[in-house]
Amino acid sequence: MLEFAPVAKLLWTQKQDLGPSPRAAHAMAFDTANKAVLLFGGTAAGNQTLGDTWSWDGEDWTQLEDIGPPARAQHTMAYDSARQRTVLFGGVSQDGEFGDTWEWDGSSWTQIQDTGPRPRLSHAMTFDSVRNRVVLFGGTHVNTNVENDTWEWDGSDWSQVEDSGPAARAGHSMAFDSVRSRTVLFGGAAGQTVFGDTWEWDGNLWKQVQDMGPSPATEGSMVFRSQTSALFGGISATSKVQGRKMFGLTWEWNGSHWTARQDIGVGARYEHAMAFDGVRGRVVVFGGRGIAADEQNADAGLRGDTWEHVDAPANPPGTGVPVTSITAAPNPVKEGQVLVLTVQLQMAAPQGGENVDIAGDFGNIGTVTVAQGSTTASYSLPIPSNAGITQPITGNITATGGGVTKSVSVTIQP
Repeated sequence: MLEFAPVAKLLWTQKQDLGPSPRAAHAMAFDTANKAVLLFGGTAAGNQTLGDTWSWDGEDWTQLEDIGPPARAQHTMAYDSARQRTVLFGGVSQDGEFGDTWEWDGSSWTQIQDTGPRPRLSHAMTFDSVRNRVVLFGGTHVNTNVENDTWEWDGSDWSQVEDSGPAARAGHSMAFDSVRSRTVLFGGAAGQTVFGDTWEWDGNLWKQVQDMGPSPATEGSMVFRSQTSALFGGISATSKVQGRKMFGLTWEWNGSHWTARQDIGVGARYEHAMAFDGVRGRVVVFGGRGIAADEQNADAGLRGDTWEHVDAPANPPGTGVPVTSITAAPNPVKEGQVLVLTVQLQMAAPQGGENVDIAGDFGNIGTVTVAQGSTTASYSLPIPSNAGITQPITGNITATGGGVTKSVSVTIQP
């Protein structure tokens, strides 16, 4: 497959490191009604499967419940926004694989179905918010057989809707593009074959739409943000042997082509979980494996870190007071330091203040509000101490307000 050179940088911010224990193969979904990312289960050290439930509100992790689905890993979750329920299906533990369906209503888990897709693990699932259906594709079994069936959950029953389309696979990633009303699927593996193809499901048919873009990968994660599907991480081979390549780029799918972003901070990984907080406009990543584990060291690289990056400006550029400049200090800035960005307005901000959006080559960074009566405001941007920078990286950071965009060149040094 063709792997395009990164065209822009994406700066991640590490958040609180207190919360769920390090783990991999867990599942996350954003609970819109409760404005929090929900996390369940996964595999911890010693190959222990977990059955704990946590929520992330952007500031703190909170353990919500330890009663509900049996402990498991390699399951899936999707948030049904029509019914305000998080749906969980399948997975595996030391006792075998699961074919049960559970729902989280914001306070407790309820098992609602034990018929439907046959028990499986490493499948993918997302919520079609146009047709109000949870869509499930593929997966595998303990005996390694892979599936290529498509199922949908309407809130009361599972229905198999398709048995053709993408080749049978497991470890693939899916997200629902609500702008184009399509479920997007990428990658996965069947035995030693790792896929790099992109497919879309419109509710009736699967269509292969692209075979150029990200390198073939399995065990990555994908979410839909405000305009594009974002794929992060994964690994190049299924066998747990040394030498496999992990990926640390974010790729964006806009419905016609893939674009690569050079991620700074979060680090390459696989078997992580990712969710999009649509209220705060943040992509959230937790855990996974940061080392390609072998059979003798299955705990290698287990992560328990939380990272975020801003998807889109919370306040689109308006027609208020124009920006006249943006400055950065210190510049150059080193890993572990805080970069302070200061914006200047043409005149004092009006009643209610003036919002200025900060973005540029490092991705969308955030929004700063210039207080009423003031002409300046500052935004503090911590540079991760473990960003993995080996040589200086230079990019432009922009400030947009009042229909005007100004920029400053910033260099990040190891």
